[in-house]
Amino acid sequence: MQSVVTSCRTTIPDMEANNVHAEEYRKAFEAATTRIADLAAGDGHRRVPHIAGWTLADAVTHVGLVFSFVAKSVSQGGPIGNTGVAAWANDPDNRPHTAQLSEWFQTAANEVVDVIWQHDSNDEVWTSSQSTNQAKYWMRRMTQEATVHRWDIEAVTASNTAINAGIAVDGINEFYDFFVSERMPTAFAGVGTIHLHATDAEGEWMITRHKDGIDVESAHGKGDVAARGPAGDLLLLVWNRVHHSTLETFGNTDLLDNHQRLLRV
Repeated sequence: MQSVVTSCRTTIPDMEANNVHAEEYRKAFEAATTRIADLAAGDGHRRVPHIAGWTLADAVTHVGLVFSFVAKSVSQGGPIGNTGVAAWANDPDNRPHTAQLSEWFQTAANEVVDVIWQHDSNDEVWTSSQSTNQAKYWMRRMTQEATVHRWDIEAVTASNTAINAGIAVDGINEFYDFFVSERMPTAFAGVGTIHLHATDAEGEWMITRHKDGIDVESAHGKGDVAARGPAGDLLLLVWNRVHHSTLETFGNTDLLDNHQRLLRV
C-alpha cells in the first residue's frame, strides 16, 4: 500500500513511480499549450462556462502569467515577486498590453520549456514547494497547470478533448500530495471516507477525513462514497471542474459535494 499524502507531511512521488518521465511531461505540456494558443487566436470574449467571471482571454492571460512567473523565477534562482505565483498572475498590473494574445502566450510557454526542460529532472532549482527543489517538480506542476487550464479554455467551444489517463492519474496524485498537503492541509477536515477509482488506468485513492485534515492512500477500499470513471474525469472532479454526477457513484454523495465545496485554490 503506497502512501500518497497525509495531512502533516508531503511525499512528492518520483515521476518514475507514476510512470511519467520528463519527456512525457514535455510532450503533454507542449500539446496543451499549443491548443491553448490556437484557441487564444479566436474571440477572447467567450465565457468559460464553469468559472464565473472568466473569459477565454482572462484564462489564457492567467496561465501565461503563471508561466512567466515560473520561468523568470527559476532563471534568477528566486521568486520575482513576494506575493506568490497565483497572486502575481492575478494582479491586473501584470497583464500583457498586447492585442496578439496567442503569440504572447506561446512565447511564455516556450520560455517555460527553455528554462525548465534544459535541466535533468533531479537538478536543483528554485521551486515554490516546501519539500523539493528538483526540476521535476516544475515539469510536473507546469504540465498539470497546462492540462487543466487547457480543458477550461477549450470549454468555450463546448467540445472538450479528453485528458490523457496517465497524466490525469499523476495530476490527482499531485493534487493531494502537493496542493492539499502544502497549501491547504486542514481544508478537508471532517468525517467520512471517499474512494476514487479510475476505470481507464491504474489509479485508486482512499481518502479518510479526520479532525486535522485528510489522509490519502493509493489503495483499493470501501468508502462511505465512491466515484468511478475515466481518470481525466476524476482529475476534473477533484479540481471542481465537473460535478460528481458525471461519474458513476455509490453511497453518500453528500460527501463528494462537501469535498468539492471546500476547495478554494
